Amino acid sequence: MPFPIRTLLDGGRLRVTIRPMSRYALVLVLLTLAIAGCRNAPEEARNDLRRDVRNAEEGDREVMRMRLRVVLVGDAENAPDGDPHLRAAAVQGLGDLGDPADSGVILDRLLGPLADENVLVRIECAIALGKLRYAGRWDQRRQDVILSLRNRIAFERDEIGRPFETEYLVRSAMVNTLIAIGGRDAAAALHDVATRVYSDLESVQGSLYTSATDQGLLDRCFQGLAELTGTPEEEAARNRFESDDLVHHIDWWNDRIADMPE
Repeated sequence: MPFPIRTLLDGGRLRVTIRPMSRYALVLVLLTLAIAGCRNAPEEARNDLRRDVRNAEEGDREVMRMRLRVVLVGDAENAPDGDPHLRAAAVQGLGDLGDPADSGVILDRLLGPLADENVLVRIECAIALGKLRYAGRWDQRRQDVILSLRNRIAFERDEIGRPFETEYLVRSAMVNTLIAIGGRDAAAALHDVATRVYSDLESVQGSLYTSATDQGLLDRCFQGLAELTGTPEEEAARNRFESDDLVHHIDWWNDRIADMPE
């Protein structure tokens, strides 16, 4: 803010004087400078965490994993971090590091008794499970993840029949992770999900807890089955169009899955 300027004639000479800034104006200037210089500490913490994960050397990865786990779930001396965006960044980092040993803690925060109450964190948990580097088809942790995701989407309900996980974005992330993991068992799990979602859409009781988003979830299951089984989209679309109802189309996928290698 410029200082007020006053001009006067002083003995024939032009004299310029600057009036002192008012106390009110000075306060405004100081507040403006303070706001402009204020840093967004939570955002910086999240960016720092992501940068540290990105730059972690092989020998530092174990320490980095422990740091991320403390942010996500806490430890004997620390509660989970109070910033859900930082917790989401932490589980995202665990997925990027890819150690399957973290599958258990991620599953706990996704669907365990102490599942994270924040939707964004649960979405990132579902995504991270699909990024872990499992040892192979028979890795028990991989099988546990597939079974847990299948059960949570398709079968786990409360006492009145409502799914435990009702957030579409979380459920969709779980379906996408089944597709990302791949394999015949993941395709079979996806088929079970499609069967249950369609059943809910068609039944009177199930329709109480479904919405238009569940149709989108069903369509994504069909897309995933085409990807996992290698079925051309045109062939799948033709069978779906020619089927009298979707039950026949869902059953049609059984043969496609059976032809997949173990």
